[in-house]
Amino acid sequence: MAPTPRPIELHLPADPNLLRVARVAVAAVAAALPFTLDDIEDLRIAVDELGARAIEDLEPDATLELSISASDDGVTVAGRVPGAGPLPPLHPVAADLLAMARIDLDPEVAGDRAFRFTKRASVPAT
Repeated sequence: MAPTPRPIELHLPADPNLLRVARVAVAAVAAALPFTLDDIEDLRIAVDELGARAIEDLEPDATLELSISASDDGVTVAGRVPGAGPLPPLHPVAADLLAMARIDLDPEVAGDRAFRFTKRASVPAT
């Protein structure tokens, strides 16, 4: 299956229980690429950790906006919570998890509670 022709957009209430919807969506996109099961699990962890950070201490009426896009060898996820102010600090354990998962976290993302990361497939496409 080819990468998604355009990004998948999700708008979720700022409820940690609903992050599972984002995890399922990103796993479905990655499953169409040359991702191993470990790669897919790494993506799920990244979406969970960074999504939870973005909605930390917010009321459920806030909205987590996610955009999931795929290329031939990777998946990029961008997220933000409009009007919610700056992101809280990344917990050191979460930073270690993201580093072990080889998640490329973009430090240059600006905006309210915004993040963007890319996960490349560990096995090249054939």
